[in-house]
Amino acid sequence: MKWILSTIFIIFSTKTFAGEPPELWSSIKDLDKSKEACEIQSSFILQSIGLENQIENKYGIYGNVKSNRVVVKCIAISSDKSKLMVAVAGNDRKSVEAVRNKLVKSIN
Repeated sequence: MKWILSTIFIIFSTKTFAGEPPELWSSIKDLDKSKEACEIQSSFILQSIGLENQIENKYGIYGNVKSNRVVVKCIAISSDKSKLMVAVAGNDRKSVEAVRNKLVKSIN
């Protein structure tokens, strides 16, 4: 989780936020599915909510939803269990919270 937060802070450190730090909302959720299934569903859900500038690598799925920066990471716990980690950052508290909640609710 530490690397997710570090990545988002680095991304946002180059932008101006009218003197206020960005909102950062995160969540961790245990899933009864493989890491691969978690990644496939996460990618599909992100596309369905309008993820732009998507980057997928070994560290997760990154992109922008509206004016928010999103990071989703799936970690294998066992062959049929995984852990979902989501972090969303942006200027508008309600928007950040709504995107985070939508992702956590939709990926199950």
